Amino acid sequence: MKDLIRTFRRIPEKNRTIAYGIMALLKNLCYFAFKITVGILFKTPLLIAIAVYNLLIGLVKANCSRGLWKNKDDLKDIKTYIRGAAILILSSISYIIYTANQVGNPYGIQYNTIIAIAIAAFAAYSVTLSITGLYHTIGKTMLIKQYKFTNFSTALTNLVLTQIAILSLMPVARMNFYNALLGIIVGSVILGFGLYMLIHGLVHLKVYTTGITNKKKLNNKEVNNEKK
Repeated sequence: MKDLIRTFRRIPEKNRTIAYGIMALLKNLCYFAFKITVGILFKTPLLIAIAVYNLLIGLVKANCSRGLWKNKDDLKDIKTYIRGAAILILSSISYIIYTANQVGNPYGIQYNTIIAIAIAAFAAYSVTLSITGLYHTIGKTMLIKQYKFTNFSTALTNLVLTQIAILSLMPVARMNFYNALLGIIVGSVILGFGLYMLIHGLVHLKVYTTGITNKKKLNNKEVNNEKK
């Protein structure tokens, strides 16, 4: 097993990200299918909203992986990056809708102590891992950075789940209000990531297209000068 892990770590990060993206899409498709089915059968719109969020997050990661695998030039990378940012924005809006609707829900999920501690431990692990991943994006391509930021966004939602689990152990008044508030804050942070990446991508696209246009004008000018 250790040899297998070492071998996997020797694989270039680009190829590892492609593999992670495919696995993430398959996992999120399973989540989506299960939650959308249960949401429709039991007429639960909120479960449908979180199912859509899971699907969109999977699509962002798959979009990054597909771009790393197939793109051959900077223009395609920029367009893939912009598309991923747009999907991330949609996923954050879906998450905000889901959590905001919890404010008026009088019923909360009850966890026992062991499960609550396990959820908190997993959240701490996922946030730490995603922060480490962000640190290692220095000098990487924009698509790898987008993939890592999406991982961090998913890790933040685990913090909401942690608060839900911990508060379920305590007789806290308006528990769902505080859970919804944190969910809206986390969703807004994810929305901020998406907007930043969208603007960042559009600026890169403008710079790229302007550079190509100026290069063509320069070439045409040189050709005209040679003719003269």
